[in-house]
Amino acid sequence: MTWLTGCGILVFTWILWTCVAFYRNYQLALSTRLPIVLSPVGTLTIPWLLLYKLTPVLQYLHQLPDFLFKWTKYTYVGWQYDDGGRVHQELGSAFVLCSPGLNEVFIADSDAAHSCLTRRKEFTKPPMMYEPLNIFGHNLDAVEGETWQRHRRLTAPSFNEKVSLSVWLEAIRQAGQALTEWKKEGGETRNVVDDTATVALHVLTNAGLGIQYAFNDAGTKIVSPHQLTYRDALIMILRNFTFLTVLPMNLMSFWFMPAKMQRIGQACREFKLYMSEMVSQERQALIEHREEKANLLSAMVRASERDAGKDAESKSNYGLTDDEIFGNLFIYNMAGHETTANTVATAIAYLAANPDRQEWLSQQIVQILGERSEPADWAYEASFSKLARCMAVMYETLRLHGSIVFIPKECGPESRSLSIAGHTHVLPAGTWVTVNTHAIHCDPKIYANPQEWKPERWIRNAAGGSEELFEPATGSFLPWADGPRVCPGRKFAQVEFVAVMATLFQGHRVSVSPRKGESDAESIKRLQATIDDSAIMAITLQMKQPQDIALTWTKRE
Repeated sequence: MTWLTGCGILVFTWILWTCVAFYRNYQLALSTRLPIVLSPVGTLTIPWLLLYKLTPVLQYLHQLPDFLFKWTKYTYVGWQYDDGGRVHQELGSAFVLCSPGLNEVFIADSDAAHSCLTRRKEFTKPPMMYEPLNIFGHNLDAVEGETWQRHRRLTAPSFNEKVSLSVWLEAIRQAGQALTEWKKEGGETRNVVDDTATVALHVLTNAGLGIQYAFNDAGTKIVSPHQLTYRDALIMILRNFTFLTVLPMNLMSFWFMPAKMQRIGQACREFKLYMSEMVSQERQALIEHREEKANLLSAMVRASERDAGKDAESKSNYGLTDDEIFGNLFIYNMAGHETTANTVATAIAYLAANPDRQEWLSQQIVQILGERSEPADWAYEASFSKLARCMAVMYETLRLHGSIVFIPKECGPESRSLSIAGHTHVLPAGTWVTVNTHAIHCDPKIYANPQEWKPERWIRNAAGGSEELFEPATGSFLPWADGPRVCPGRKFAQVEFVAVMATLFQGHRVSVSPRKGESDAESIKRLQATIDDSAIMAITLQMKQPQDIALTWTKRE
């Protein structure tokens, strides 16, 4: 047998297996009684993923006839944002994407979404998508069952009001320093995403670990045996997380790896060493009965040690291991950095494109906090809950431009029944069930004029003439997911966002800097186009070309 014959047999076997698997999945898809879109590949089929990530193939395929290439519209990460819910207007509240490797049900029904997200034991997180998050250790976001319950019990105390106060104060400090830097540049910021990323990162390092940086800090002194600062190590990891999902961390340090990979490997070692040192220091502080610090690390370590028998040296299996603490600290940083940074940046861009709504926001900030008060003097307890319009801006930005535009789940080893649009459907074992959150957020039956950025839709008049935030119907607003696995950092993000907005817009306005010969209307149109031109870049939705817009800050008269 020649090598050519052997290759031919392998190719024939693969084609045969693919056809058999495709037919089997098609029969399973028929049993759901949902509309079906046939596709030769799944969203995460590796060759297809690499092809559309590395080449412009999607641009060409999307121009071809739908009857042959409709599947290309629903088989890339983040297609939900581009589609804007149109597929569900055509096919209904749910449909099946049937491929040889997997059947995936996409749902855009708020009641079904709520049911799916609250039945955590029946609809679990797909290991294929979440296992890569365990690079530093198992964490709350990636585990299931009793392990998840243990992580939840021991990490929940980290998000307390003492930490919220720390977030409030540091977010105000960082936003104030950012304004000072922008004024040095003539009031202009050239890349709002980079600047809000710095703010978010510094809030996280302070509220998460008690490490404080100035906004324009180029780095602090590096103490032996370290070769990078904590901040620089974390930035390197977050910006290159995609590489860490496909290559083992230890492999990156070998001499034969490219220099960039070796730098990522070094950042991982440094980050883990920093975490190990800080956990040891916190355990020592517990032994010496020192007061708990107002940060996530201190709260998590102490909760874990208390659960292990109130003995800092206990080896009880009920506490978190060091690797699990490392894993949770990392997931807090990853989930809280890019998401909040992009939400703040996008909200600022929306406000620059909508000066009337910017004025609406500033009016309440001044009314509650005063026109000339010092942000450092604002009391968290007395201020945060009253700034309803700041929260409305956050909610509306997340509705149209949420960091996460879909939430993946799977049925696991058993079939599951799910009521969708009033009809019960049985989903076979192994089926993925993906909540199309962006389609729900753009549903005209839930939100009037859904494509319009309209933060006032979230405000309701309360007793005494005050305003309060409108609470949406169950399952209709899912930027932090829903049910028992709702994002534990929701309050953290809300406090940070409100503090930044209040600091920036108490005494300043923001506008888009027009290009030469460009009218104000044309510059606003260009800004809106930049906001709309967004995609899942690394792990979250963000503007593709934020550097194309420059924003100018001026003092309010």
